[in-house]
Amino acid sequence: MPLPLDELVANPKLVNERAQDLDWAELLYEFEHALDDATALVVGLSDGQLQFKPEIKVFSMAEGLTHALHTDELLWSWIKLLMDGRRAEIDPAALIGGGRAQTDQSGAGIATLIENVHLIARGTLEVRPDPIDLHSTAPHPYFGELNAKGWLMFMALHHGMHLRQCEAVIDAPGFPRGTSKQSLTAEEYLQPRERKSWLKSESASQRTNDKAIKRTSDKAKSRAAAKKKPTAKKKPAEAKKPASKRVTRR
Repeated sequence: MPLPLDELVANPKLVNERAQDLDWAELLYEFEHALDDATALVVGLSDGQLQFKPEIKVFSMAEGLTHALHTDELLWSWIKLLMDGRRAEIDPAALIGGGRAQTDQSGAGIATLIENVHLIARGTLEVRPDPIDLHSTAPHPYFGELNAKGWLMFMALHHGMHLRQCEAVIDAPGFPRGTSKQSLTAEEYLQPRERKSWLKSESASQRTNDKAIKRTSDKAKSRAAAKKKPTAKKKPAEAKKPASKRVTRR
């Protein structure tokens, strides 16, 4: 269920409204999916590529990703406060556009930031109140007043916007040519990966993926068994005797 990025960016007031129509599992799945996309991007690029700036005023991929991840750290603390109904403790001025972007961050450092955000998200959800306060909101300068669900949807969209910006950097003139960093064997690379989401058992998408993996595995086993099974030799066909002619006596 990819979020309609273009539609929501063009109609900012829809973000909070649409977020209320989704349950927590769907929203958190979208956030996890965005983090997985960031992980996949970092694995395939060198530090030089991540730190390449097409222009002085344009974010490098390292800057865009670190900005988004540090923003996640701040916004998870906001989500916790909003769920608890503690809006008064949030300072909207802390949300500075482009804040905490790191120019020289390495791929390994970005991977560590991604894992740290996973841990913060899990820790926040483990202590979430029941019921959750969805009346308290905090303002976003573009998307307007957002409650806890609205901010979580924004976080997924925010990553989507910066991943698009990363794609533009890759397409920019002068982007360094890379060399393959694939270190896994083909067998290891093709193994199904466990998502880091605590919601994987609730995800229809995951269940569908599991079935597809099982079908592929079953087909592979069938092909392997067919190769090992000896082929039965056919017996030579016996020559047919010519049919005897009946002699009719007159």
